Amino acid sequence: DLVVLAVMYSSGARAQEICNLTLRDISYDENNNAILTLIGKGEKSRRVKITADTTKILNQYLSSRKIGLDNYIFSSQRNEKMSVSCIEEIFEKYIKIAKEQNPDKFCSGRYTPHVMRHTTATHLIEAGVPLAIVKNILGHTSILTTQIYLDISQQTIDDSIKQWNEKWFDN
Repeated sequence: DLVVLAVMYSSGARAQEICNLTLRDISYDENNNAILTLIGKGEKSRRVKITADTTKILNQYLSSRKIGLDNYIFSSQRNEKMSVSCIEEIFEKYIKIAKEQNPDKFCSGRYTPHVMRHTTATHLIEAGVPLAIVKNILGHTSILTTQIYLDISQQTIDDSIKQWNEKWFDN
């Protein structure tokens, strides 16, 4: 479960893209960070580098599974390929636990695997990654689609206002 969720967050991948991921879709850069080739909507492919920490747990998972090149990375208990509904179940399980432990951290509404993609996009933008790069990471054709993810957190807004005040009004 950890590997599925970490790879989803680190790559900004859709649930279906995670389900379709095979060993052949993973390559490595000069620093041994994994680069995933994700096949998105309209069969468009994109390459997304994941973090070093996520690469480490993915590699541990892969070495324990002994997967062939054309086999799917993530399987379910019954099938060689994990389904979107299986990812949704994993997500629901951990959302329930997190809500029980931290009820004040949640807004109303459903939390789906797509929310993870939204969170990744928002965190990238908050970290200063240009919108055009976030667009490419998410595999969007138009930057207008990516702008949907410009949901900046209240903490980021508060920090930005504080910095502005300190820079221009603090005597």
